[in-house]
Amino acid sequence: MARLGHTGYRMSICWPRVQPDGQWSEAGLAFYDRLFDALLAVGIQPNVTLYHWDLPAGMTWEDPSTVDRFVSYATGCFERYGDRVRLWSTLNEPGWSTLNGYVTGLHPPLKQDWRAAIQVSHHLMLAHGRVVERFHSLGLKGIGIALNLSAVRPATPADEAAAVQADGILNRWFIEPVLRGRYPEDISALYRQCGLLPTGDSLSGDRVDWVGVNYYYPHHATADAPETSFHLNTSGEAAEACDFAIEGQFRMVRNPRGRYSDWAWEIDADGLYELLLPYRDIPVYVTENGLGRREHLANGEVDDQERIDFVRDHLRAVERALAAGIDVRGYYMWSLMDNFSWINGYKKRYGFLYVDRETLERTPKKSAWWFRDVIRRGQVDAGGL
Repeated sequence: MARLGHTGYRMSICWPRVQPDGQWSEAGLAFYDRLFDALLAVGIQPNVTLYHWDLPAGMTWEDPSTVDRFVSYATGCFERYGDRVRLWSTLNEPGWSTLNGYVTGLHPPLKQDWRAAIQVSHHLMLAHGRVVERFHSLGLKGIGIALNLSAVRPATPADEAAAVQADGILNRWFIEPVLRGRYPEDISALYRQCGLLPTGDSLSGDRVDWVGVNYYYPHHATADAPETSFHLNTSGEAAEACDFAIEGQFRMVRNPRGRYSDWAWEIDADGLYELLLPYRDIPVYVTENGLGRREHLANGEVDDQERIDFVRDHLRAVERALAAGIDVRGYYMWSLMDNFSWINGYKKRYGFLYVDRETLERTPKKSAWWFRDVIRRGQVDAGGL
C-alpha cells in the first residue's frame, strides 16, 4: 500500500475474532495491534468498521440483547485501539445486510420476512446510535457509518412518487436516523399502515462526525409493480438481469440508455455526485466505489483499463462535489485486493491487486499504478478538469 501511495486503508475488525465466545481473545486483539502499528509505521491511517456482517456464533440482530453486546464490544475496541485509530465506522451497509438477509434471502440468515427485516434494521440503528453516544462520552471524535446508497430516479415523469418511496425505503430509512435521530415520516406512515413498524427503544439523537457513502449504481423506479420479485446477477453474464420489485409499491427497471457491467450494475458516475451533494454540513467519505470484473493474469500483468475509466469518472464526480462546497475527506475504492464475495465467490474481482488463488501472490494491476499517479498529482487529470 505504501509503495502504491495509499494514505488510508478501510478495514473492519472481525467481532468473532476478538470475542469468539463472548469473552475477549487476547490473540485476536493482538492481531489488530500488529496491523494498526504496521499501517501507521508507513503513514497509512486505518478507517475501522466495527461490524461488517460477521456476528459471533449464536447471535442474531433479531435479538434486542445484541444491541447491548455490540455497545460493549465497541467500547472495548475504543479503549484498546483509540490511541491509534482516528476514524471509526459503526456499521457497514445496514440497508444492504437487512435487505438481503431478511427480504431477498440472498445473505445469511437467508430469510424473506419483511417484519423481521424492519425490526432488525431498528436494532442496527439503535446499536449504531448507542455506540456513537458511548464514543463521544469518552471524549473521542471521528465516528461515522458506511451506508450503501443509490441515487433513485423516476423511470418516467409519471413515476416520481414511486422513486420517492423507493428512496425512502432504501436510503432515507437509514440516513435520517444517522443525521436526525428519527425515521422518515412518509416511510414510517407506510410501515404503520402495513402493521410493520418496529418496536423497542427510541433512536439516539447523537449525530455522527462523518458519513460514509458506498456507491456502485443508480436505480430507476416505476410504479408498475404487479408482483414482488428479487434477483441479483451472480453469474457475470451480461444477459442476466437484476430484478427488484415490491408489489403495488415500486419496481426497478433497466435504463435503456445506460452502460452496464457484466453483473448488470449500471455504470453512472453522476449518481455519486447526486448522492454527495446533500452533505453540506458534515464531512463525507466515499467509503466504497468500484467495478467487479472477470480478470486473468497475462504475462505477469492485468490490463484493467475498464476499471481505470470507471474510477476516473467517479473521481471526477468527487472533484465536482468538492468544487460545489462538499467536504469530501477521502475516497476508498472497493477493494485494495481481490477478495471473496458473499454471493459471487472468487469469480468477481474488484481489487487494485490481483490475487493468485493458489499461491496468494499479489500483483498490482494496471489500475494500481494509474491510481498511484493520481495520488501523487492530487488530481484526477494532469491538466485538471
